[in-house]
Amino acid sequence: MGGYMGFGMSSWIYKQGPRKAFSKRKRRPTCNTLSTYDRAFKLQPSKKSSNLYIVFSILCIGLVAVGLHYRIPEFTKYNSIRNVQKRERIKLKKKGTFNFLMHSGQNRLRANNLVGAHSEFKLAKAIYPKDELVNQLLVETLVALCEDNNTYCDELHVILENSL
Repeated sequence: MGGYMGFGMSSWIYKQGPRKAFSKRKRRPTCNTLSTYDRAFKLQPSKKSSNLYIVFSILCIGLVAVGLHYRIPEFTKYNSIRNVQKRERIKLKKKGTFNFLMHSGQNRLRANNLVGAHSEFKLAKAIYPKDELVNQLLVETLVALCEDNNTYCDELHVILENSL
């Protein structure tokens, strides 16, 4: 595509006709033709690389090995410290969540919202299943809920069988 070149378009651009799709165009003749020759494959001895490259490569590999030798213990120490910190953070998060659920469940129990208290105590039990207070409060709320709705009685029987 031609375009505006400053002083107008050349006439050959706008006199061109549309090109036929998928057609071959004529090759333009060239003035200088390339000479054709056959290449032949033959085995030749390879050029020797200088010893400087070999020494440099061995020196680089040695430096990397020494660097790794000193960095690996630092990395393992950092990794173990990080794992301990991660476990402590998870433990604190669990404790905070458990305390929140217990406090919320007790508040709902005082407000006589037994279904809400049951859900809070059930979640707290999922965090610390062997806690005596949460087990006692869960059994008490299930006993109160079992009087009105029999669906909670099955859960109460399962909890009482597991605690025995």
